[in-house]
Amino acid sequence: MNDNFCVFFDAGHGGLDKLGRYVTAGKSFKHSKGTFHGGGWFYEGVWNRTITQEVITKLNALSIPNILISHEYLDTKLSYRVDKANWYYKNFKKGIFISNHANASVSHRGRGFEVFTSRGPTKADSIAELHWNNVNELLGKDGTITMRMDTRDGDKDREANFYVLKNTAMPAILVEHLFFDNYEDALLLMDDEIIDKFSEAQVRTIIEYMNTL
Repeated sequence: MNDNFCVFFDAGHGGLDKLGRYVTAGKSFKHSKGTFHGGGWFYEGVWNRTITQEVITKLNALSIPNILISHEYLDTKLSYRVDKANWYYKNFKKGIFISNHANASVSHRGRGFEVFTSRGPTKADSIAELHWNNVNELLGKDGTITMRMDTRDGDKDREANFYVLKNTAMPAILVEHLFFDNYEDALLLMDDEIIDKFSEAQVRTIIEYMNTL
């Protein structure tokens, strides 16, 4: 593997503090049925940490360098997380920044997977394309999940001016793994097999990108 390459991970939002309290209330949803993270509540930041740790475990087994930028449970400022990644990136020649999230919609009816890059042509576009294709191969083709895309600029990623996408020194993608406020999608997000396939897709994307460098 390439010792000059590093993956920087951001588990979006916060998690559970030392007293078991969720620290980012706005990034949660209480379903009328089901247990999820407790009492019907789905905590996005908790799930973001679950998927991120799954990917890190797989990468460590492959001896692929990676650094977790987000805190164990605090919802630290975006600027701090980006500055931290950029500072450590000085020790490497190549890298990628991945911010893991689950989505939500005003109607609570939104469903599906999507991946974001910053606006305009960037080095991250090819990574996002790889990742969309890998998720589609493992979960989309058989109809397990809905695959969302925007092909107006010739690729499948969506573009947005998210802080972590605009300000990282390395190519960055932000992944929205289904809609946690939709009951059907939320059930999928809590399925261990689905989590494993999402994490496997991310590992494959990282390896494929490394092989292009």
